[in-house]
Amino acid sequence: MKKMNKPENDIAFILDNCIVGMREPRKKIIEQVKDTIIEKSDKYDQLADQGLLYTIPEHDNVNLIASKEDMKFLYSQKFVSKGQRNRDYYDKIRSSAPNGICPYCQQNMVDTLDHFLPKSKYVTFTVTPFNLVPVCAHCNKDKLASTFSSYAEQPFHPYYDDFDDCIWLKAKMIEHKEITFQFYADPPENIEPVKAERIKRSFSDGGFGLNNIYKVHAAEVYQVCFKGIKSLYDKGGKELAVESLSENVKNERSINKNSWKAAMYQAMIDCNWYWSEYICSL
Repeated sequence: MKKMNKPENDIAFILDNCIVGMREPRKKIIEQVKDTIIEKSDKYDQLADQGLLYTIPEHDNVNLIASKEDMKFLYSQKFVSKGQRNRDYYDKIRSSAPNGICPYCQQNMVDTLDHFLPKSKYVTFTVTPFNLVPVCAHCNKDKLASTFSSYAEQPFHPYYDDFDDCIWLKAKMIEHKEITFQFYADPPENIEPVKAERIKRSFSDGGFGLNNIYKVHAAEVYQVCFKGIKSLYDKGGKELAVESLSENVKNERSINKNSWKAAMYQAMIDCNWYWSEYICSL
């Protein structure tokens, strides 16, 4: 889960672009709620900065004027649709994730936008840039239309949260002939309890389900690195192999403190069974 820069708040210009070429009566409807959407989008930014997004009530209309269907049309036909004026904004936000990597899982490539507050339940923010996060299809699907009723329940928001200021991602080697890994969130005791709770919730199956992503890739990466580790073990025993793995951990965490690869290598180092029973028997 990686923090990234917020997009520019071009909501007024986005709405103006949406209105161009729009047919009546929908054009008039959007014109009537334009100022409200702008005002609420600015408020969204303020509340998000304070960790108060959960105070925004769910709603399926804007001022009893614009319906969920009106706002859905705004997004799908006037924001996402190719050839429309706002497509540049969609592409700009989608390409804003560093190196094109999903900020939720830090593994898969971005291929869509997630409505942090689901557009089906918070229709005012359907085209609000602050509410649109570039993500991979897996994380978007796992998050779905989840909502929260407190700050502790709020999942990681890449524009407002920094979960990478401490090491919390851990892994455990599963002691079996076919080596696999289990990943889990274990925040340090010295961070705020509410932040620790949010990290755990965001990582879990109820959040982004990151273990399901990491364990698949870890099985592949382990197969690649095993021969090298076995060769080092045969040459210099556990000490030489661990020295190499420790360097891998250091290099990975110099880029991303909560790299799943770093967690995997550390799990290999820490597993006594791996060194005392498994690798020496091969």
